Amino acid sequence: VHYKDYRQVVLLFLKNQMSNSVFHNNLLTPSDLPGILRYVRLFRRQTFFIGIDEVLIQTDSFSSILKEIEVLDSLNIRICLFFYKSDHGEFFLIKPDCSYDFATLQESLHVYDFRLRESELEVSSSLTNLAEKIKQAFDKHSVCVIRPEDMPINFKSHSLFKLLCQSTRIHKLIFLSDNECPVINDEPLTNISANELEKYLLKSSENQLPDWFLNYSNLSIEAIKDKIERVHLLNSNIHNALLNELFDKVGIGTMIHSNKYEIIREANLNDVQALYNLTKNSVKRDTLLNRSIEAIHQKIADYCVYEIDGSIVACTCIHYFEEALSVEIGSVFVQPYYNGRGIGRKLVNDACDKAFQKGYRSAFVLTVNAAKYFQSKCGFVTAEFDELPKERQLKYKENKRDSIVLKKNLN
Repeated sequence: VHYKDYRQVVLLFLKNQMSNSVFHNNLLTPSDLPGILRYVRLFRRQTFFIGIDEVLIQTDSFSSILKEIEVLDSLNIRICLFFYKSDHGEFFLIKPDCSYDFATLQESLHVYDFRLRESELEVSSSLTNLAEKIKQAFDKHSVCVIRPEDMPINFKSHSLFKLLCQSTRIHKLIFLSDNECPVINDEPLTNISANELEKYLLKSSENQLPDWFLNYSNLSIEAIKDKIERVHLLNSNIHNALLNELFDKVGIGTMIHSNKYEIIREANLNDVQALYNLTKNSVKRDTLLNRSIEAIHQKIADYCVYEIDGSIVACTCIHYFEEALSVEIGSVFVQPYYNGRGIGRKLVNDACDKAFQKGYRSAFVLTVNAAKYFQSKCGFVTAEFDELPKERQLKYKENKRDSIVLKKNLN
């Protein structure tokens, strides 16, 4: 991968995040660039299947999509394009409308046009040969377009993804449409495991998801079962949606995955430096107490981290007061770029849940600037100084920070 390719990705991100209202509070900073370059290296020689909804072909978004795909191609990512339509919950592989000049796509991306005959899918004895033909096409060409020879092909009835997965390892399946990312409990559904999504769909009485997403969910779950690693559902009305989704740990669409992408775990000694780097900026703003690397090392067992795709983006420190059956939740910090995504609330709630399971009956927070956040997002209420455990009252006086005391009953 050449330097100019990295530069092109970075410039596209900067341009998009400065103009797109979705990210107006979270502009890309130089500290985010290593993460982007990490993905550039990770994606090399991976295979992405990118589906384009037929409704996008005649829109202004289409030319932008092709430019983004050119960037991915320049980064040595193998790409298979296909066009699809959805109709009453069914999905079909289609060839572009006759009003679209298909030669333009071939010229701009130098693609290999793979024609798929429905008759080949109906004879079991020919499926092995077909899979081998598709594999050879993918091995020889960095960009392929797969489309039916004549009539649309039903994804489900012909087990299309299973056939494609027999031909090559598919790292990502991406659907580009004009649907907005669904929102649950006032937060965008940026990622969910296939297992969690399947369980959620069974709870129809609690379902807050739009009908279009339910249809895509069933298709995505089947794709995951067919060994596709991750499925992304993107709204292409957002400028550079494809690049933002792929090179941002959180993304702007919904990712359905088979593996652990976003987890909360206990910290270990290997995390000390990352925790120090994570919290030092907040220390400068006087929102956290100053903690040295040595102090974090000594208290590492008290820390929990929030990890996205292998990178620590948030943390909290939990201290247990056994005699008072109370737990203090402190050092809640989220990288600024990931603010507003519910990560801090998830960390605090997870800490409260774990404390309750261990038999503790209350949690408290001491904060100077974040009282409103803990009250509105995490269910804490104001408390009196003498409600703190005796041991903590002494430390409070030593710190001399005039922190607000907040408390929450665990049940």
